[in-house]
Amino acid sequence: LSLALNRLRAKLGYTSVAYALLPVEFTLTELQTVYEIILGRPLDKRNFRKKMLASEILEVTPRQKRDGAHRPAQLYRFARREPVFLG
Repeated sequence: LSLALNRLRAKLGYTSVAYALLPVEFTLTELQTVYEIILGRPLDKRNFRKKMLASEILEVTPRQKRDGAHRPAQLYRFARREPVFLG
């Protein structure tokens, strides 16, 4: 289990492997939560969003997710549903 977690952590840095751990459509907060759980540490919200949106592996959808009384969150999906190697 430890070996698998270490390999998954390593792959997060250079692939879009997180697509396999999320539904087809997800919020950036949900994506960040997956990364934080795997890495075992918190990530800066602004830097994470900036990096993910600049990577061009995400597509914005026309839908939003409403949870409670908060402002609706934009839903995204991976541009491709297979691993993408990030440069």
